[in-house]
Amino acid sequence: MTSKSRTMKQLKWKASGDADKGLNVNHTHRIKTSYGSGLAASETVPSGSVILKLHSPNLLLVEKESLSRVCSFCMRESQTMKRCSACKIPHYCGKACQIGHWREIHGRECALLKQLPDVPPTAVRALIVMLLRKNSESEGDEEKGWKALESHVGKLQGDRKRWEEVLLQARAGIEFTKSRVERMEEAIMYLCVLSTNAFRITLPDNTPFGMCFSPTLALANHSCKPNAIIVSNSRSISLRALRPIKKNEQIFISYIDPTEDLPSRQSKLKERYFFTCKCDSCEKNENPYEAFLTYQEEIGEETADKRMDMFHPQQYLAKSAQNMATILQQMPIVKQHQNHTWKASALLEQSQKLSEANKRSRISTLVHAASLCDPLTSEKIYALAPYPEILHELYLAYVDAQAFVFALITLLHLFLGVDVFTYCQPHHPVRVVRLFTIAKLLKHIASLSPTELLQDISGDNTCPRGEALQGKEDIAKSVQSMDIINAFHAIMILVWEEAKKSHGDDSLFVAEVEQEIEEAEEVQKRRGPIGDSLKKWMEDVEDAEGSKQAEKCFAGLRTLAGLSEKVFRS
Repeated sequence: MTSKSRTMKQLKWKASGDADKGLNVNHTHRIKTSYGSGLAASETVPSGSVILKLHSPNLLLVEKESLSRVCSFCMRESQTMKRCSACKIPHYCGKACQIGHWREIHGRECALLKQLPDVPPTAVRALIVMLLRKNSESEGDEEKGWKALESHVGKLQGDRKRWEEVLLQARAGIEFTKSRVERMEEAIMYLCVLSTNAFRITLPDNTPFGMCFSPTLALANHSCKPNAIIVSNSRSISLRALRPIKKNEQIFISYIDPTEDLPSRQSKLKERYFFTCKCDSCEKNENPYEAFLTYQEEIGEETADKRMDMFHPQQYLAKSAQNMATILQQMPIVKQHQNHTWKASALLEQSQKLSEANKRSRISTLVHAASLCDPLTSEKIYALAPYPEILHELYLAYVDAQAFVFALITLLHLFLGVDVFTYCQPHHPVRVVRLFTIAKLLKHIASLSPTELLQDISGDNTCPRGEALQGKEDIAKSVQSMDIINAFHAIMILVWEEAKKSHGDDSLFVAEVEQEIEEAEEVQKRRGPIGDSLKKWMEDVEDAEGSKQAEKCFAGLRTLAGLSEKVFRS
């Protein structure tokens, strides 16, 4: 066994076991700011490193919609879930997790949940956990910490609808736990704190699945240009640096999607968190290209690694961003775009309401929405809302319709035309996961026979010889001319390179990536020298033959991304 293989095995063991159980990492200290408390780095933190890691935060809860597919204890997705036989609410991937959850909290809540006619809302379940813990445990530092957080009780009282919801949930929590009525005020405070201080946590593919609450994490303030991001890995929650953070520099995360336009961001922050953001990005009303250029100036000498630079050269991105920023300074084109934005957004919303049975209608609606962004997209300006979200929904629609080549082209277009600007860091988790998804699509397409491939592109499985390819010949030619297996392998190497920073060496995500690479290498062994070249490139970025093969793959993928307009017209 090679040293590389041993390393992979060790990482997998660590990721799947409890090697880091209880070993919290904290490179932060609490500070006072002009708008309350905050978190700052207690030492210099390199880009991609862990700032804060909690093995078991104060509260980890799987949301109602995800209960059947995510284990309520280890927080991992599983296809073989078994639910609690008594209350029928939490699901587990195995006996060990069921026992672990029973000892942690479920032994105290099961009988209560069993009496309920349906699964309570996530907020009520969170309140039940908090109240039950308070009944049976002495307060630890994390338990006490919530009291120091901003509850916004007064502001919530001013929002009649939200306040009535809080009161209803508090009464439900008190009743379900058979707590004293005197604890009503305490229950209300718990709910108010959770409503503005809890975070949604995601699976490795960035799909939200649960709620996390940690008084320490909650101290991190918001910025639409964050320098850190929260990443979940099973029961561990990490705060990771998106860029280098200096000692005593304040740590910022984004409470909302920072890629949305300024009015949307400000509206959501005001509505849920009761403040108006005054970060640099908001004060300057930066568009994504200006924000990208600002980031490039800030990081100075830090650049993308050589492998990633082959896929999307940093110098090219900087030049493109400068061109786009210049074009956006021209008011007529911006005004023209704004006139169409509301129509595109309305169609986007309409598409999300269409049922799965209306696959074609959903796709055509989204394509129409994308066409309304044409005043800017014709200038290759893709990063302004709502176009990125339209592309994402269109990719999902193509996958749902099993049009995997079109899904691949759409996702490549989204990655190379949007993500590289809106998520400036090559190791940003969203970018890395998107790249991983591209690789998985390539893997699926590589498994198709020539006939199946043509049927996928034509969208007509009744035409085995591809007679329905009218207008799609360029797409078919580009896909057929590519070495799909090599492309999958090359992209997976890029993911592996960045995932160590985005998710951490010991993460489940990195373990999955390394497993995919091992499988790719097994396939490549049977292909001779061509297959072996990328393995050498992974070991040595300067390897000439490996670099040649990788560049060939990347050029083919860039060509595919450029065919997105033909896909939308098909």
